Amino acid sequence: MFNLFIYVLAQTARKVGIDFHEEKDPRVQKMRKTIAQLGGIQFSIEMDADGNWVAESTNIPGIITGGINPKETARTIKDAIFTYFSIPPHLCD
Repeated sequence: MFNLFIYVLAQTARKVGIDFHEEKDPRVQKMRKTIAQLGGIQFSIEMDADGNWVAESTNIPGIITGGINPKETARTIKDAIFTYFSIPPHLCD
């Protein structure tokens, strides 16, 4: 919950013009380089009839996530990617 608070606070700060310069952070640079080398991150997503879902990367072992609300799939997958690459929430844009 704390990470979500930091993420929302950082997004609000961006809207008023604060720049966190995430593109200069070595962790972000490494993540972007890895993703570019792979040509993107691919996922297999399985959904149950009741709306539960699970997403697992097919080209980076260890990225797996899921939820109960299909509307949050994209946000939750992005969070799993940032977590995998150890990107702090204020740099997640």
